[in-house]
Formats: sequence, structure tokens, C-alpha cells
Amino acid sequence: MRRCTRPSKLEQTEEAIRRAGSIGALERLARIGGAPEQRAAFWQPFCKLPSAQGLDAGVEELKRIIRSNEHTATKRDTRPASSPRHA
Repeated sequence: MRRCTRPSKLEQTEEAIRRAGSIGALERLARIGGAPEQRAAFWQPFCKLPSAQGLDAGVEELKRIIRSNEHTATKRDTRPASSPRHA
């Protein structure tokens, strides 16, 4: 009998990134905030680059943030209850 396994958190994160159908969806996954001011603050550093380069760099940064957020959440979820918490 074949046994189904649940996808890992990393696989789930990568699938969510692949399924994001827009930059707005990536922004939501990255939790940068939906207010125009928050979005503008995120994209401001990329405005200095040529348009396609800036867009590509911004999208890569959104993906990095998403992966980082999930990595942090996974570490928090897997920490033994008795281990000390460091700030």
C-alpha cells in the first residue's frame, strides 16, 4: 500500500510562491503590508535600477522574505517546549 506524506513546510512555501499569481500576492505572502505607503517603502530601493532589473530584484526580495518568514516560523514551531527562548 502506498502511503501519502504531507509536504514539508519548505515545500508548502515553495508551492505558495509558485501559485502566487501577482506581485500583490507575493507582497501579501511576504507580509509587507497592504497600505500604499508600506508597499511604496518596500519598492523604493528598487526604483534606482532599470525597470526590468528593479522589478526582478524586488520579486526576488519578496521571495527571500517569504522563505525567511517561513523558516523563522518553522524554527519556532519545532523548538522543544523546555528550550530557552532568546530574543
